[in-house]
Amino acid sequence: MDGLAKIKRISIPVEKRVICVSDIHGELDLFKKLLDKVNFCNEDMLILLGDLYLKGNQCYDTLKFCIDISKNSNVHILRGNCDWGEDDYINDTDMQWLMELPHIIEAEEFVFVHSGLTSKNLAEQKAETCMKYDDFMNKATVFDKWIVAGHWPTTNYCVNIPCNNPIVNEQKRIIAIDGGNVLKADGQLNAFIIQGNCFSHMYMDNLPIIKINKAQKESGGSLSITWLDRFIEIVKEDGDLCYVKHIHTGKILVVPKSQIWTDSDGNTCVCDLATDYYLPCHIGETVSLVEAFPNRIFAKMNGTCGWIMVEDV
Repeated sequence: MDGLAKIKRISIPVEKRVICVSDIHGELDLFKKLLDKVNFCNEDMLILLGDLYLKGNQCYDTLKFCIDISKNSNVHILRGNCDWGEDDYINDTDMQWLMELPHIIEAEEFVFVHSGLTSKNLAEQKAETCMKYDDFMNKATVFDKWIVAGHWPTTNYCVNIPCNNPIVNEQKRIIAIDGGNVLKADGQLNAFIIQGNCFSHMYMDNLPIIKINKAQKESGGSLSITWLDRFIEIVKEDGDLCYVKHIHTGKILVVPKSQIWTDSDGNTCVCDLATDYYLPCHIGETVSLVEAFPNRIFAKMNGTCGWIMVEDV
């Protein structure tokens, strides 16, 4: 990972549809479903922003699929921090393919990178930083071109209401597209679509779909605990749930026990599903089920996550 970043320069015609996907993490079936959902075809351009194959259920098959589609002139692939190649199934040819992947792709109006950039000067970027630059949007200055990045799940930027959808920061000209696929319990695989000056997105996940049996109004939304501010104190246990105090804000939240852990320094932490946000919903409406409890579920609706009170699950 030492040395300067490899830069690939491409041209994107104004009329071309560009589909950007990051952090597939070895979920080949989900990736293929996403490509079908966006109707990807040879007239489109596909840019994969790295973290292709590790951590998921189909690592080897995903790597081989990415290698195969990279032979098409309309497919461009970046290297992420998880694309390091040291696995039993990685042969010398696969390793060489991974090592030759660029760290930055530059076009007329856009720059694509797995994690982030430290400045506007692409020539001075270090390969390691391009592959692993946590919390990029909160560190970066304003860029001249749009910077499209993955790596850092978008919910880690959401301090009030958790949402896995891409974030378009117009002030800094940064677009974060990592939906937390595999890494987060409520994660999803995002496709960020660029067509001229228009942006849109679609996503896929592996969560089951259920119907709501009890309507509720939207409430809360004052706190969503993020990865860099994850320290808590357990106040009370209630079955598979816990009442916890967020150390930074002092707010009391209900969180699943399954998401509580202790770090190497002995701090009690929560990784996911920690918010006071309650989704608005109507009877008969469908949502993605993340985790179920006797009187409530943690659910996702159009990429936004929160609690829903229910009669029975």
